Amino acid sequence: MELLSPAGDRAALIAAVQNGADAVYFGARGFNARRSADNFEGDGLKEAVDYCHERGVKVYLTLNTMVRQDELGALEVTIRDIAQAGADAVIVQDLGVAEAVRRIAPHMELHASTQMAVHNRSGVRYLKEHGFTRAVLAREMDFDEIRDCAQEGIDLEVFAHGALCVSCSGQCLMSSLIGGRSGNRGMCAQPCRMKYKMDGKEGYLLSTRDLMTADIMQRFYDAGVTSVKLEGRLKRPEYVAIVTQVYRKAMDGIPVTPQDLHELKQIFNRGSFTRGYGAGIEESSLMFHERPNHAGVLMGKCEKTGIVILEADADISDLIVLRGTGEDIPVKISGKKGQRISCKKAEKGMLLYCLVSEKQMNTARATWQEERRARHVNALLSLKIGEPALLTVWDDTHCVSTEGSVVQTAENRPLDQARAEAQLRKTGGTVYVLDDVRIEADESAYLPISELNNLRRDALAKLREQTLPKAPTPGHIGDTYFPNAETIVPTLRIQSSNIAALQYGLKNGADDIVYSPFDMHKLDEALLLPPFYLAVPQVMRDEELLSLNKWASRHADKIKGVYLSNIGQFAYPWPGTVTADAGMNIANNLSLQQLSIDAYSPSVELTARQIQNLGGKKDLIVHGYLPLMQLRHCPNRAIKGLKGKHSSCTLCDQKNAPPLPHLEDRTGARFRLRRLAYKSGCVLQLLNSVPLMLLRKADKLPASHVWRILADDMQEAEAIKLYRAYLDGSDYTRLPEWDKVSHTPSTTGHYFRGVE
Repeated sequence: MELLSPAGDRAALIAAVQNGADAVYFGARGFNARRSADNFEGDGLKEAVDYCHERGVKVYLTLNTMVRQDELGALEVTIRDIAQAGADAVIVQDLGVAEAVRRIAPHMELHASTQMAVHNRSGVRYLKEHGFTRAVLAREMDFDEIRDCAQEGIDLEVFAHGALCVSCSGQCLMSSLIGGRSGNRGMCAQPCRMKYKMDGKEGYLLSTRDLMTADIMQRFYDAGVTSVKLEGRLKRPEYVAIVTQVYRKAMDGIPVTPQDLHELKQIFNRGSFTRGYGAGIEESSLMFHERPNHAGVLMGKCEKTGIVILEADADISDLIVLRGTGEDIPVKISGKKGQRISCKKAEKGMLLYCLVSEKQMNTARATWQEERRARHVNALLSLKIGEPALLTVWDDTHCVSTEGSVVQTAENRPLDQARAEAQLRKTGGTVYVLDDVRIEADESAYLPISELNNLRRDALAKLREQTLPKAPTPGHIGDTYFPNAETIVPTLRIQSSNIAALQYGLKNGADDIVYSPFDMHKLDEALLLPPFYLAVPQVMRDEELLSLNKWASRHADKIKGVYLSNIGQFAYPWPGTVTADAGMNIANNLSLQQLSIDAYSPSVELTARQIQNLGGKKDLIVHGYLPLMQLRHCPNRAIKGLKGKHSSCTLCDQKNAPPLPHLEDRTGARFRLRRLAYKSGCVLQLLNSVPLMLLRKADKLPASHVWRILADDMQEAEAIKLYRAYLDGSDYTRLPEWDKVSHTPSTTGHYFRGVE
């Protein structure tokens, strides 16, 4: 397997390479999911790629954000820069970006980012059929799912260490809709690391522990994983060095020691670690509700006020805190393990934690100060009087020669061969080390030391030029036009899992209904409805997706069309028309060109004007509670501290089971949890605290073919009357339903405000 390390800046890049990474991933300026990292551009980008390639390390550039139509020009410049720098692959989220890469730099490999939310075999199959060489799988997959995906025959990359998104990546809108900063655009504000209340409990209820799998590398190998990925492009280079070093050992078959685990915890942990989803998720080990940031390592305790007993060596330069019931209290102390140390701020019962160990930091920095990935070469120096000096340098695959000035006859002493060899070996500042140096010289030959230096420098420069891959000249993005559909009065549709709400919608103005199956055990209830559209949920295991597809095929006469929200769903044939739902994050015409669809819902992170710039038939969500997160764990189980695996939970199926509790933030906003019940375990959707409501600005919406209302129950379905009245030219404000809707707090989403 490949060890893939992060590089947020130049120092982190060097730390990753010098500590054993087989490949590194980093971003160019813009269009990457860590826009706040330093990233690379211009000459720095080329230098970074060359630095890696000289040391046999591959380079993957991140272009893993959603890109708007108006940004395609800037995207072309970025792709051309990446291609000219010689990167081995690009990691993309957006299907349009993938197509841009194919047009501009077809020689570069395409890797599907975890932001693309590929979480089943059908998604991997789609990628393979569309020219991707690697899928970066969603973090929420277990080993059985990964093993199944490996059967498709393309590279599989999985996250093995570092921060975990609590929501399925690429399907999280929380930062965007409540804070205006988009995770799909590389600017996530991490609202999941904030405090929340639920069912009488308060804490960091959406904050996951960091992933750590160094001691189970064999399980990834057995599952068919190609590349093991370490998270951390926003982490300091010392973190990159330590984590890369530990995983290098683990992947080389060296047993992970307690000291290795200590080093990982010391450099960063959130209440220890989680093994993640691989073996089947357990809420009790996934979440840590007490704090969202680095917890440090326990190094002492206070058994008597003013005195602490050290459980590890402490240095005055370490960042050490006392921890009790309130905020951390920084202290400066030093001593040896077992000592009793005076500490005036310490009160009985407090614990002492080391957040930063200066010894660890210094040790980490030392790992990238000297060249540890040297390339070993051999050299032959030929000195024939009256002929140009000739230095030949070679390795296993390349051989170069360079000529110097004409060799002279020595006036006093001839060339000192030992000194000449020592001079040739002075390759400091380069990646090269001379193993075998031979000198063939006439007896009276002489060459100045400065000439030897020139020969060495020129020969190694030639060898470097030969070993670095030559990037083909990049092309251009070309035509991005997609024809606009004919403008019509929008068809009004209501979407729900509630059969009664759908029937109400039809009776009160809806032209069509869209059935959202939230309980896969009750699909046949929808057969009581007149012909309907089927909205396929965003997150489904392969067996659940296949089962739903077969059900839809059996009842094709009832299904007018489908809404598909993940690329894995496009791997199957479906009855009726196909609409790409909002979960596909479509934001540019190039994406539209990649999908065989009849219509699409643009990304909900686009403004009305940005949507207007797109072609095709548009299906706009105009009303209802938008899902902010897709969770493959249950926050309700987590706060209750329930043991056992998520997949075997029956909590909500018990007789008289209470509804799922709301999540409340520091402002008092309350977010509802919606359960999607599958045979293989639930997916939980976290809904926005307020509904989308666009009636007041309906005249400013872009031209579209469909307006869609999301309704979970009969009360929410009443909005259908208001939108029907508006489309019919009636005064909807005179209807009794308007009084209720107009006094309910609501949002216009991003239709009239941009997003970072």
